[in-house]
Amino acid sequence: MAKRGGTKHQKRLASPKAVPIQDKKERKWMIQHSPGPHAKDYSIPLGVLLRDILKIAPTLREVQKILSTRLLQVDGKVRTDDKFSVGLMDVISLPKAEKNYRIIVDGKARLLTVEIKGEESATKTLRVVRKHTLPGGKLSLTLHDGRNIVSDNHIKVGDSVVVSLPKVVIKNHLKRDNGATCLIMDGKHAGTIVKLKDIIQRKGGKPSEALVQSKEEEFITVAKYLFVVDESFRVNQ
Repeated sequence: MAKRGGTKHQKRLASPKAVPIQDKKERKWMIQHSPGPHAKDYSIPLGVLLRDILKIAPTLREVQKILSTRLLQVDGKVRTDDKFSVGLMDVISLPKAEKNYRIIVDGKARLLTVEIKGEESATKTLRVVRKHTLPGGKLSLTLHDGRNIVSDNHIKVGDSVVVSLPKVVIKNHLKRDNGATCLIMDGKHAGTIVKLKDIIQRKGGKPSEALVQSKEEEFITVAKYLFVVDESFRVNQ
């Protein structure tokens, strides 16, 4: 009988490029992602984040002890599963240690953490990836971390919204208009902060492209790689 369903195991050599682990040839296995808010190719299991990236604990057993004592929060909510997926813009908090981190991308489209101040951990920027109409005429936005939130029609796909945490309420709307500050999430220029100059529509079913300006040069990238952020946002904040 043929095997059905996904595997429960993950080899380090075959791990997604978003996971920035350095010892792929030294150890064979890696913690597998569990289904969660982010796609597997763009997320990190919480156990890998704590052990291999933040180095809060040396072993998975120690990571599980920390999680079981409910000492860690993701976006203001306690998480106890070491396989839970975390991704771009998620806020990781250790209240007792008074440490807060935000997940960003580096120049190779790998997910990394930057330490942030306590007041910054109370908000999160989310990209709108889909919009549909609910019964009764209300509009629902699907955000890049899997959340759905009811809104009105002035927010478009590709825009970003700044929400409060842990109770999600829209605080600000960042439009993907000309002049907007954007973070490039993927591709050759991943991790670069740019100013959007124009969206270029391509014919024949080809993806839209964007003309952008960085500090060093003007170039064209795929429009779906743009993540609109606040003007104060910095990759190395």
